[in-house]
Amino acid sequence: MKGKAFCPICGKTDEELFSGLCRSCFIEELNLITVPNEIQLTTCTQCGSIQKKGRWCDSDLIIEEQSAEAILEHVEVNEIVSNAQIVPEIKNIRGSILEFLVKVTGQVLGKEVSQEFQVKVKVDKNVCNECSKYASGYYEAVIQLRADERSLSLEEIEIADEDLRSHLEKLSMENRMAYISNRAQIKEGIDYYIGSYKAARKLTESLKNKLGGIINESPRLMGFDKSAGKNLYRIWILLRLPNFQMGDFVKYNKAITQVTGYDGNKIYLVDLSSSERVSIPWKSVGKLEVVARNDEIKKVMISARTPKSVQILHPDTYQPVDIDLHEESPHITIGKEIEVVEINNVFYLLG
Repeated sequence: MKGKAFCPICGKTDEELFSGLCRSCFIEELNLITVPNEIQLTTCTQCGSIQKKGRWCDSDLIIEEQSAEAILEHVEVNEIVSNAQIVPEIKNIRGSILEFLVKVTGQVLGKEVSQEFQVKVKVDKNVCNECSKYASGYYEAVIQLRADERSLSLEEIEIADEDLRSHLEKLSMENRMAYISNRAQIKEGIDYYIGSYKAARKLTESLKNKLGGIINESPRLMGFDKSAGKNLYRIWILLRLPNFQMGDFVKYNKAITQVTGYDGNKIYLVDLSSSERVSIPWKSVGKLEVVARNDEIKKVMISARTPKSVQILHPDTYQPVDIDLHEESPHITIGKEIEVVEINNVFYLLG
């Protein structure tokens, strides 16, 4: 309350009072801020995250900066103070205790006031939940990379390893559970044990865009979480690659075609009899029948040519063989070396 009474500290009677004190004594007795003398800061020794209100939060600050930030979070500025500026300065470090001098300036009743407060920050070093899980080999999902009726090629394995590595670098910046806890190479293919199911889904989609294939998921009950009151599952994510690879030859709707590419959505083919390009969705992969592999391609020499056909020597028997031409056939001259493939005793020009 404001009034024209005397100040009980200095005895002045000719000044306006604030909370029963004159202006000078009011300012002298006022604390600009309220802050604990000692603050506890819990940090993870592995990743540097800090615990706030029972939750772990990512942090890229050094321990001195984390401690200063913790002090500022515990400060309460007196409501009568305006334009407050608070600067924690580190003064001493004794083991796990950091001693700070907190300098405060602000405006009180039109006068600039400065004060200092001593605060100790006690650092409790611990291990966060994510790092604890990582250290124990915890995983939520397994990516199973398989090939249908064949073994994975060395190139496919190298592509998968590199794709997972590069994507995990990006995913781990937002999700610290995005890691591979184990990689197992078995007779059937490769198993990647992933810390986060969400990350595993994204990684599998990325692999499919590179290698093609069909994705299937299979959850397995692993236990019961009493604290959350729900069952715990691990997810097995199967990415099954087709029984053909880039450059192989497949029959599709009675046509002999060559696989020219694939992505996460479609398989791309070229008809060897017409050079027509065809794309089909992965759900129709069962309609494709492998009729030859890309390592069956042979190089031969053109020995004769007519407007409608060319003649080659059979690469094994050296007998003359005629191959029909079509409108989209490549320009071919006698004596030129070309690539061919023999399928069901029929030769097809390539390129």
